Amino acid sequence: MIKSLFIILLLLGVNYSSANSKVSTRSIKWYGDYEKALLLAKKQNKPIMLFIRKKNCSECKKMITSTFLNQDYIKMINEKYISIIVTYEGKNDYPIEIFYTRNFPATFFIRSEDQSFLFDPIIGYIEAEKFKEIITQ
Repeated sequence: MIKSLFIILLLLGVNYSSANSKVSTRSIKWYGDYEKALLLAKKQNKPIMLFIRKKNCSECKKMITSTFLNQDYIKMINEKYISIIVTYEGKNDYPIEIFYTRNFPATFFIRSEDQSFLFDPIIGYIEAEKFKEIITQ
């Protein structure tokens, strides 16, 4: 799992700098620890974007490299959401009973105060333009 997360971080060019630093417009600022990110989201009064991937999932990799990288809406995601990326086969890095899926990738948009859905999850790969339509409604 650590190796997979490291590869993803390299692909995305993740910037784990402080919250006061300049927000990247190229890549999403991902957090890997659900509980810590949830606390941060509550503190900043922001919703969460939870991306659940599966090891060796080509659609997951495609979503990361095309939909979540170098898009014009990345800055908006970084400003509006606390984004979390977890691997399904991980050590239950997220509340699987709340965000259960058998289809990957899966992207959930969650209210931080009660972990309810902002809107229906995105299940499966989705192209950048369609993703933008959904998140900017």
